[in-house]
Amino acid sequence: MSRRGAQVTIVGGAVVMAALVVAALGQPVPLLSRPVDPQTFTPLPTITSLPPTSSTPRPSSTATALPFDPSPVLVTLVQIVLVLAALVVLVVLAQLIRSLLRRRPHLELHEEPDFAIPLVPTELLEAARDRLRDLETGEPRNAIVAAWLGLETSAAATGLPRLPAETSTEYTERVIGVWPVDSARLGDLAALYREARFSVHDLGDSHRDRAITDLRVLIADLEHVARRQAAERVASVSAPEEAS
Repeated sequence: MSRRGAQVTIVGGAVVMAALVVAALGQPVPLLSRPVDPQTFTPLPTITSLPPTSSTPRPSSTATALPFDPSPVLVTLVQIVLVLAALVVLVVLAQLIRSLLRRRPHLELHEEPDFAIPLVPTELLEAARDRLRDLETGEPRNAIVAAWLGLETSAAATGLPRLPAETSTEYTERVIGVWPVDSARLGDLAALYREARFSVHDLGDSHRDRAITDLRVLIADLEHVARRQAAERVASVSAPEEAS
């Protein structure tokens, strides 16, 4: 039974139970009694002789109905049945409420991620370093676009799948954002790429300097993660050897 159907059942059962209790505690109602006909008849005068060619029909009298007086034993039995029915409804409602409480969903909070953070690919770090050199020497617009496209190409080396409705830029942001890097610098570099790729106004040295700063911070963060992951791998390998 669905939650809405259970609520309707509980409300309906409560109404029925209340009606049964009221009926059980109320005064008995004479259901089989009929009203007494208040019409009275006056006696007709005595007729001594009748014409030979006509006859007068006698009026018929209507018998009056006496009110039905139920037996006290019957009233008591009816009240007992109503009370038992109310108890049955109470038991059914209690069982229904208990089953609903048992089926209530429990929310579990997971503080740790459900997936393992992948290793920082060597290809990603090498591509970032190469694009940084291009940013320092090339034309600002072309250098910014080439720097981001290099990150997009090397991001696939992580093995993380691309979502169906995800663009290549969004995929690159999500992949690099898996590691603890400066999200503000990552978002700013992606914004500079969109501006350089799809705008028509000139980009100058200020845009180049922003992109260089963003990429240097990201490279430093990724190198820090890579060193930590390498140390953890060494520790995990040496631990069983020391235990043996």
